[in-house]
Amino acid sequence: MSDWVTDYFADVDAMRLDAYVARHTEDAVVVFGNNPPAVGKTAIGEAIGGFWSIIGGLRHERIHLWFVDDGDTAVLEALVHYQTKGGHEFAFPAVSILDRKDGLVSSLRIHIDLGPLFAQIEQESTVEAV
Repeated sequence: MSDWVTDYFADVDAMRLDAYVARHTEDAVVVFGNNPPAVGKTAIGEAIGGFWSIIGGLRHERIHLWFVDDGDTAVLEALVHYQTKGGHEFAFPAVSILDRKDGLVSSLRIHIDLGPLFAQIEQESTVEAV
């Protein structure tokens, strides 16, 4: 089954930054965990690109997907699999809420705790520095 959410997260999982950013409105807002909101395509690209630059990869495993507001709002429950550049793997439960305007994402709120992932990335970078 293909839908706009599946297509959106296909770009995320492939870490295709330009294609991902193009899926947003000019004034889109992305809130990723407890990070400050990224407002606008440039800020979204910088925030997400910065995060992708420190991980080895990611993959969303869909658990549930609900559509409301005539399909322009989606709530995705997923298990998100991450790999560090050092090869360590993690999986975290997450909920993402996406709103669309004129076929583009205008708002994305990602609820996830990546503390253990960041701790491992920090440990790997400390080992590299030694």
